[in-house]
Amino acid sequence: MGNNVVVVGSGAAGLAAALSAAGEGAAVTLLESTASVGGTTALSGGVAWLPANDLAEAAGFPDTAADARRYLRGLALGDVDEDLVDTFVADAGATARWVQAATDHEWVALGYPDYHCELPGGREGGRSLEPMPFAPADDVAALVRPPLSWRLPMTQHEIIANALDRKVLTRRQQEGVLTMGAAVVASLLAAVQRGGVDVRTEAPAEGLRREGDRVVGVTLPSGEVVDGSVVLCTGGFERDPALARAFLRHPSPAPTGAPGATGGGLRMAMAAGAALGNMSEAWWCPAMAIPGEQVEGAPLHRLLLAERSRPGAIMVDGRGQRFANEAQNYNDVGRSLHDFDPGAFGFTRDPSWLVVDGGYRRTYPIGPLMPGEPDPGWLVRADTVEGLAAAIDVDPASLSATVAAFNEAATRGEDPVFGRGRSAYDRFVGDRSLDQPTLRPLDDGPLYAVRVIPGTLGTKGGPRTDVDGRVQHVAGGPIEGLFAAGNAAASPLGMAYPGAGGTIGPALVFGRRAGAAAAGG
Repeated sequence: MGNNVVVVGSGAAGLAAALSAAGEGAAVTLLESTASVGGTTALSGGVAWLPANDLAEAAGFPDTAADARRYLRGLALGDVDEDLVDTFVADAGATARWVQAATDHEWVALGYPDYHCELPGGREGGRSLEPMPFAPADDVAALVRPPLSWRLPMTQHEIIANALDRKVLTRRQQEGVLTMGAAVVASLLAAVQRGGVDVRTEAPAEGLRREGDRVVGVTLPSGEVVDGSVVLCTGGFERDPALARAFLRHPSPAPTGAPGATGGGLRMAMAAGAALGNMSEAWWCPAMAIPGEQVEGAPLHRLLLAERSRPGAIMVDGRGQRFANEAQNYNDVGRSLHDFDPGAFGFTRDPSWLVVDGGYRRTYPIGPLMPGEPDPGWLVRADTVEGLAAAIDVDPASLSATVAAFNEAATRGEDPVFGRGRSAYDRFVGDRSLDQPTLRPLDDGPLYAVRVIPGTLGTKGGPRTDVDGRVQHVAGGPIEGLFAAGNAAASPLGMAYPGAGGTIGPALVFGRRAGAAAAGG
């Protein structure tokens, strides 16, 4: 029999840790601070980046662990832990098999290119996996964090194939079928419950209980003590303003995830003397804010993904200038929004703007706004480039020159400044029904603009761990009885975001390993 294990947090990492610990014979308690299970995972697209998996080759995307390591080493900037990277690659395929077997639920490989698929070892599909639609029992469904109100119960595979079937979607809604991140959470939660885990919501851990140098449990605000080795899987700290100011670069990013990511696990680890890593990094993204949109009373921001990539759109900063390949992955575009201009002594990319033309507006959605719907107050409109510049308070001459230069090159299907459209990833996230999926000149008018703000899906910093999730002490060696995984731990990947599912994949791998190690003491 294993030991008692307390898992704090119920996203992908926490559920994997609880399931793994229970499988090793531990008596497991899973504590979730909010009223529902799943954290940011439940609100996400539900994709897990797991290279060298068994599903890839069957889908036409053969892969090897050696190529995955080569690819990740090409992305190795910043605070990277090579031991953890190697362990992740070696264990990713086995974890993909384990998740499917443990949950009795099938996943599929997607034809989603790695975010830097042009680098050595990169792939144009197969490493990003997602679960099939999942219909949970009523008791499981009642615990899962509800999907965002605007999200239809489609799979990523259906979105990629543009296979929108209204009858299928209506039936799924009527039958309570979940997809994407909610399906990840529900299938894992069902398995966790079958494994005898005591799942408790609205049960925030307040602090660690220690005997000498060893962690032996957690305390709750009521004074109750839950005994066992502790696995911290509380997510990041992006929703705590003080922690965000202390560790993240200015301007503090707007969160797109769940309200529970307030750094509880980080504070507990720091109080125990944990060594920290990757604290200035996050899973960055460009975001937009729709007035009035909230999640559980907290501000909600939407990730800008396809909106940036389609023909008829560019992004400009506060000077009216383009600053990035708009179609590239959101992590790198999001990081660029923090650029500091020493001459202006300011952050000239906050705000930035997504600028689209009339053809775009008539063809593509912008966040919740569909073609043909009336223009909302948050959408800026003008008949000319100069008029739009005045409306968004940028220099008219600069914006006019930017649009003219972009249009001249886009007429030839080129972007010589930033290379937009050259990468397989760029073309994938554009409009693949067109010969030029992401490039064309902007029309003369009308033109529209949406404010783009620096955002984050979650933070990447936390206590340093070994390959089995053991939290390391600032003076060296492990803190006995304390483990961490997911966004509550220091990411092994440094600045890198390898591909779609780059958060959930490592969360599953290291959540599983941490749970097993905690069960063994």
